[in-house]
Amino acid sequence: MSETDLLRALVEAEHAAIYGYGVLGGRLSDPLREAAQRADDAHRARRDQLAVLLQARRAEVPPTQAAYDVAVSRPGAALALAVRLEEGMALRWRDLVGGTDDRTLRKLGVDALTESAVRATQWRRALGRRPGTVALPGS
Repeated sequence: MSETDLLRALVEAEHAAIYGYGVLGGRLSDPLREAAQRADDAHRARRDQLAVLLQARRAEVPPTQAAYDVAVSRPGAALALAVRLEEGMALRWRDLVGGTDDRTLRKLGVDALTESAVRATQWRRALGRRPGTVALPGS
């Protein structure tokens, strides 16, 4: 994939993560809801950063879909969704890290992959999953 295609895929994934956090946040208690809000804010900031990069390349920024396939009815399902969202983002960021020779894009990818891995670990711990970490996030 080209760098532009990788950036587009990341924007699409960020749109999905933002939507997912909007759905799951309503199923969590206050402390976890606050963590979900921080995650949502982080994903919005990354999405906006990616949009700027695409615009600088004169590339179209993918629009948000009308809906995404996420549904949660209880707190445990909300936490599991948060883990899936962060694991999915780690995959997309890993693709960028491996798919570019541009040092700036690679640093962006490593930083964002790290953030997603940390958030996924926090959500796994909240869910009671052990181990909370994975050997190679994004794999």
